[in-house]
Amino acid sequence: MQGSDLYKEAKQHYYQLVPDREDGLILLALYQQYGDKEFTEEQIIDIITRVFVDLGRENKRMAYERNNQIIIRLQEFFLWRDRNRKVYRFKKYGEEFCKRINKRLAESYSPAKIKRIFNYLLDSLKKSSTTEGDNFNTWVEDHFNARSNELAEQIEILDQQVGESVKEFKVKFKSQHVNIIRLIDTVSKGLEIIKAHAAELTNAFQTTYDIDEHIQGILEGSDAFPYLDNIRKVQHYNEQVRAHLEQISIRIDKIKPQIREFIFEFNQRELDRKTDRFIHYLLDHSSYQRSGSQKKLELPDVVPPLWVRRSDTAARFYIVSSRDLMPKPPVKPPVREIDHVRKAEMITHNKHLLYVKKRITFWSEQAMEVIRNEGALDFSPLFFRILAEEQGNLLIPVRTAQRVVKLCRDRSLFHISVRQEPDVNAHFQHLSLWKMNIRRIN
Repeated sequence: MQGSDLYKEAKQHYYQLVPDREDGLILLALYQQYGDKEFTEEQIIDIITRVFVDLGRENKRMAYERNNQIIIRLQEFFLWRDRNRKVYRFKKYGEEFCKRINKRLAESYSPAKIKRIFNYLLDSLKKSSTTEGDNFNTWVEDHFNARSNELAEQIEILDQQVGESVKEFKVKFKSQHVNIIRLIDTVSKGLEIIKAHAAELTNAFQTTYDIDEHIQGILEGSDAFPYLDNIRKVQHYNEQVRAHLEQISIRIDKIKPQIREFIFEFNQRELDRKTDRFIHYLLDHSSYQRSGSQKKLELPDVVPPLWVRRSDTAARFYIVSSRDLMPKPPVKPPVREIDHVRKAEMITHNKHLLYVKKRITFWSEQAMEVIRNEGALDFSPLFFRILAEEQGNLLIPVRTAQRVVKLCRDRSLFHISVRQEPDVNAHFQHLSLWKMNIRRIN
């Protein structure tokens, strides 16, 4: 039985199944306030008004028509309407839509939970091998399918929280009135949490390999055939989990350069701030004293006098990296392997090119010899003769014609005439040439 065309079906009802921002926020506000209880049309309108006021898009002149259109749209898939009692309540699809969003926003990442899920799957897999009536397929159906969805949600939440942490950090740092000391403290605590997450992720990785190792033992057994589909399913899922967790670990590692950049920018801003304050202090508290026609600048008393030092007495420091002091590790010479199949193909190809080149040279010399001895050459018959003797290889007669024309390009010695009259051959009926005659001028 052929399934329905998801794309075509969704295309017709997409805007009803997936509400826009305003309709979605109205649904969530209704669900938050009333849940699975009934509510009236006036209560819906009150929610609509509050949402549009919060978004800064309230328009009282168009409110009546807008409210009616929104209520009609929401009745497509999200709300039931009792016409007799004139009340509304959520349809199953609308309730699941709101519950799913609420669950995703309410849940938080728990690396310990990821570890527990992996351990649970491994323990239940081992028990299924020893418990009578259980096997690998029942383990997949009873344990793996449910837990795998829960684990995927945890990984998605972690990835989302890492991105939000980086975004929040950037926004706070760019603020002009940020408390630097408090921000540094927040960043430090955030780094400790991220480091802990990275360590727990590493531990979580190991259990997937233990599960794969146990599955490998099942696969090597003599009764593994009924489990092949589910074995491939679990192994593929474990590979995906490790890949996703590895991507998250890479994102966490990328935060470190951003922190170093933050420290550099913070130090630069602090230096600029202190320099600016110092310059303003000098401008406010310095004075001039006249000595004849010259003016002498006097700095405030708290500023020490400037001393001119000899450059040769200043200390000199040479920075040498530890890498320059350590012996360079030996570099293994690359091991070159010969691809014998490709080598044989290249030799065959080059031999063919060489053969074609020799045949073009041979036929070109034959044509020029006829022109020198007989004084003229009707090239069309020669073209079909070459084509016949070269077993239909069209490249050789075409290249021969080009070379002969090139050799006879001197108009003081040769005359080439082409008549637009087709010349055909009974053995090559699909091919016709214009008649070409080359004559030697005495």
